[in-house]
Amino acid sequence: MIKVSVNGEVKELETNLNVGQMIEALEYKVKGFAVAVNTTFVPIAKYDETIIKEGDTIDILAPVQGG
Repeated sequence: MIKVSVNGEVKELETNLNVGQMIEALEYKVKGFAVAVNTTFVPIAKYDETIIKEGDTIDILAPVQGG
């Protein structure tokens, strides 16, 4: 298990998860959010190859409507 920060909250995850697997493990169900790992935006096309590591800071941001 590794510890990471997700939206400011410490979470324990299995080792060697990629971003897509992490989203499933954290049970995020909303579509269309943005993910940043250590302040770097991760495009959907890179989810499978971006591995979460011990101590990473992850931000998962939902879209905000405004006008």
